[in-house]
Amino acid sequence: MAGHRRQSKVSEYGTQLQEKQKVRNSYGLREKQFRRYFNQAAKNKGNTGNVLLSILERRLDNVIYRSGLTASRAQARQLINHRHFSLNGHRVNIPSIQVVNGDVIKPFAKLALEFRPEATKLVWLDVDKKTSIITVKTMPPESELPLDFDTQKVIEFYSR
Repeated sequence: MAGHRRQSKVSEYGTQLQEKQKVRNSYGLREKQFRRYFNQAAKNKGNTGNVLLSILERRLDNVIYRSGLTASRAQARQLINHRHFSLNGHRVNIPSIQVVNGDVIKPFAKLALEFRPEATKLVWLDVDKKTSIITVKTMPPESELPLDFDTQKVIEFYSR
């Protein structure tokens, strides 16, 4: 029969690439940014995959998304770009800022933001729903890193 093609099996390289793209796209990063985060994670001691996810989780746009203030990381990124949030009392417009212990994030003006009811409470973030203030208590523990990614495949992809 003409027009039918056999599905070829995805190579090991293909599965590694797909996994890397899945992580990169879910955090809304460009290739160069993601590569820089991977290199930073590879230099640290510990499991490179967990360190990479920890770095990605500590981005300001992700913290705002994880707290439940926005519906998506893209929305959080846009609000930050438009200077709607302050970090430790200073207005910021850089979504990729890495938060550290003790950082306080709050909406600069009264935004019509409502917390997502399905947002899970995280151990490393203290979220005050009345004032919309987010306080970073600790670094994200391994138990709260997203499990939807196979970071081993990402490591294998970059170590070729």
